Amino acid sequence: TPPAAPTRLRILLLEDNPADARLTQERLRGSAIDCDVATQLHEVSAQRLVGVDCALIDLGLPDASGLQALQRIRKLGPELPIVVLTGFSDEVTGPIALRLGAQDFLLKQDSDGQGIVRAIRFAVARMRLQLALDHEALHELELTDDIIQQLFAIGLAMRTTQQRSAEQQPAVAARIADHVHELKQVVQQIRSTTVDLEPDHLGQVVAGAEG
Repeated sequence: TPPAAPTRLRILLLEDNPADARLTQERLRGSAIDCDVATQLHEVSAQRLVGVDCALIDLGLPDASGLQALQRIRKLGPELPIVVLTGFSDEVTGPIALRLGAQDFLLKQDSDGQGIVRAIRFAVARMRLQLALDHEALHELELTDDIIQQLFAIGLAMRTTQQRSAEQQPAVAARIADHVHELKQVVQQIRSTTVDLEPDHLGQVVAGAEG
C-alpha cells in the first residue's frame, strides 16, 4: 500500500523581502503546503489567521522590530503555531522566541526545504496535541496508527535538529531537548488515556523522542 499523501496545509508567510519570500515558496513546492504571503505586520489580522494552519514569520520587518511580530501574531492567534524563519544568527533571539511561544526557530542560511517543511508540520501537530490536552479532549482525537507514526517521525526529526544545532546554537539545542521531553509526556498521556493502541507503537514513539 503506498503511503498516504501528506495533509495539505496553508500557512501565513510573513516576509518583507520578495526574493526571500519566493525562495521559501520554491522550497515548499511539492510539499502540500500553500502560502498566504504578507509583507508587513499591519497586513495581518485575526480574520486572516483563521484561514491558515501555521505562521512562518521573519523578524526583520519594516513595521515591527525584533520579536514584536511574534508577539503580535501570538496575540491575534493565540492557538496558531508559529515558526520563526530569520537571518538573525545571534545566540539570544532563538531562545527568547521559543520562550515567547514560537514552536521552532530556523535560520534562513541553514534551512533547506525539507527542514522548513518538517518544522511546519511538527509545529502544527504539536500544537494540536497540546490544545487537546489543554482542553481535556484527548479522547476526541482519532488516535490511529497514522498519528502514532507521525509522532514517531516527529521525535526523530527533533533529535536530528537538536544534534545539528548542538555545536553552533547550544541554547536552541537545549530548548529542543525540552520539546523532546514534552513530546514524551504527550505520549505518556496518550498511553494513560487510550487503551486501544498497540504498546509497541507507543514504545517506538518514546524511543524516537529519546534518540
